[in-house]
Amino acid sequence: MAIGRLLRRRFRLSDPIGMSGPSALRVLGAVIALGWIVAALMVVRMFPGSAPILAWPFLFVLPGWLLVSRAAPALGAPGRLAVGVVASIYVSAHLVNVVATVTGGFGCDAVLVSIFLLAAASYLLATAPLPWLAPPPRISVRAVVGETRREPLPWAIAGFAALVVGGVLALSAWHLTSGGWVSGGWNWSDFLVHVSIGASIQNGNFPPQVPYFSGVPLLYHWFADFHGAIAATVAGMDVIPVFTLTNGLMAGVLALVSWELALVISNDRRVAGLAAVLVVFGGGMGYIRLPLDLISTHSSIGSLIAANSYDNTWNAGWPYFRIASVLGTGLLPHRATAVGLPGLVAAVLLVRASLGTRPAGMILAGLIAALLAPFDFFAFPATYLIVLLYVLIRREWKRPTWRRDAILFLAPLVAGLPFIIGPALQQVGHGYFGIVTGWESAPLSDGPPAVVFFYLTNLGVPFMLALVAATRRDLSDRAFLFAWAAALFIVPNVIRVSAVQFDMNKYFQMEWIAVAIMAAWLVRRWPRPLIACVLVASTLSPALVAVWHVTSATVAMTDAQERAAAWIAANTPQRSVFVTDAWMDSPVDLAGRLRITTYGPYAANLGYDPDSRAADVQSVYCDGDAAAAHVMARYGAGYVLSAGGLLDCSGHSPTDFGASPLFKTVYSVDGVEVWQLRGP
Repeated sequence: MAIGRLLRRRFRLSDPIGMSGPSALRVLGAVIALGWIVAALMVVRMFPGSAPILAWPFLFVLPGWLLVSRAAPALGAPGRLAVGVVASIYVSAHLVNVVATVTGGFGCDAVLVSIFLLAAASYLLATAPLPWLAPPPRISVRAVVGETRREPLPWAIAGFAALVVGGVLALSAWHLTSGGWVSGGWNWSDFLVHVSIGASIQNGNFPPQVPYFSGVPLLYHWFADFHGAIAATVAGMDVIPVFTLTNGLMAGVLALVSWELALVISNDRRVAGLAAVLVVFGGGMGYIRLPLDLISTHSSIGSLIAANSYDNTWNAGWPYFRIASVLGTGLLPHRATAVGLPGLVAAVLLVRASLGTRPAGMILAGLIAALLAPFDFFAFPATYLIVLLYVLIRREWKRPTWRRDAILFLAPLVAGLPFIIGPALQQVGHGYFGIVTGWESAPLSDGPPAVVFFYLTNLGVPFMLALVAATRRDLSDRAFLFAWAAALFIVPNVIRVSAVQFDMNKYFQMEWIAVAIMAAWLVRRWPRPLIACVLVASTLSPALVAVWHVTSATVAMTDAQERAAAWIAANTPQRSVFVTDAWMDSPVDLAGRLRITTYGPYAANLGYDPDSRAADVQSVYCDGDAAAAHVMARYGAGYVLSAGGLLDCSGHSPTDFGASPLFKTVYSVDGVEVWQLRGP
């Protein structure tokens, strides 16, 4: 009690010891509830197909929703659900990581133990009075239906967003065509990087080494893929459909949390609705290239859309459209942004709603901000920057509770720093972190008019409207929204934090939240036909990208390579290490095994030097079987893959693994071969 009085005086908290002693009936109810939880998890253990019904709610929504409902009850139903999904995913992934680390390995049992703890916490949040939290929320079907009927618009926008993103990925993410396997429009991108992380963790790669650069720790924002592996493992599924579901879910969550933030700022439901649409579906003016291409190539519209993204396009020639929209790149191919961006908005929303009034809300905001680190390295510092700007602009230090709120928000940071310090030091050590003069994709050498044109057209109509809105004094939180947009616009133009400078593009997507709110506020009272024109001009490029994802036929992997991946998954030990070529897509990635090298920029982006391994791979394929065996021993590799074709060995014959006594051929179908290094 003395501690309670001290906390109450020091931090101006309400009674922190507000829970009365548990009655015998309450204890009995808890025992029965825990018994049901154990029984349900036993069913999941025996019948993994039941996991989406019995286990996934605790990984995706229930504990977080209950916590948000009690820590920030002033939020509307859309905000409570959206922030609850974010909190559930973040907390569950971190909890499984701790349980798997403590118990010595990742697997279904570690996931089930974690789900038991999450379910027990959910029961406590749903039934018990707890210090500093609001009473448990009312849970009933009637309440849910009533909430939806009272506020149908955000649910409709979120449902449509989830349907679009989930539908596009279901139709494009990994499907067989007459030419081979296609992974959507971005076949050059990192789809199989994410698959390799999730699938290899399912197959014992824990704590994870880089699956496509084996033997070194995974210094990457890998928790979105980890959560996919968690959900897939407990359900006995492949990670690809789980990734599709999660990206669709997070698109809906982003719409809901953006709605709630815009509503809290503007107190106008029309602004909230327009902002939610623009956040998810808005983009630049890349569609300008479509008529230009029609004129220059004389191709049909359909063939051009199937062959070009018209958003984040890298075709030669001016005008350039290299800033990716949230939908086109953030929600469709990128796992980190899809799961991380809603977390940034959720943390800012909680601060906006809780600062000075709800200590529990500030703790939760700080927890989400901290746990965001391994989900999205780029969004992690941006969240703290945005919150700092809010505090400074609103002069929150004048509140009597500011010290308390600062401590509560920053205290959870200790949970995020371990995931960020290593990667930051790795990038600095290899010279990938530094100061730049302008974002390289909008080179200053083109001249100021060209740079201005680049940003106005790449960020498009919403950006232009936001610039106008920022001049209006009656815009709610004008200084904060403008500072948010300006700061994250400046960051890519002055700082580089990775080997691939294009990755700084993600800060434009984080800027987009403030841009969308300002643009929505400006047009809120315009005639509906004019608003419709704004929406069409703002969403056309992302829409073209969505169509491109579905219609693109660029092959990522041949059918023979995909069948080899299935054989590797079924016939090689978990955590087997392969020698492969340095291409970005490999059957080894799809199989959830490890390889010693990949596409060079991917390794460099983690702060590793790909050149020495590239030389070793060349030696394996070109310098004879003895040299190959020597190199493979250094990496612990047991297999060599030929995915079709041979490396250029500069005029001399490649290593003949099939004729070597040191190797045996274990797979050879349709030009794809696997050789195993014989044991001593």
